[in-house]
Amino acid sequence: MTAVGVRLLCLLIAVLLSTVAALLVFILRSRLGVRVSEAVLWAGSAFGGSMVVVLGALVFVFGG
Repeated sequence: MTAVGVRLLCLLIAVLLSTVAALLVFILRSRLGVRVSEAVLWAGSAFGGSMVVVLGALVFVFGG
């Protein structure tokens, strides 16, 4: 596997982990008795923050 292939695989794993983290935030916040709309905002914030990191990694991988 090439170096770019390894970086892309790591990037895919990061995207999957951030998605799982956002789902966990949503589930935990909704289980704690928070309104669903507030739990969605928390999960969206967690997912959006991790996507900024992923986009930065894309720029690093492809040298954009």
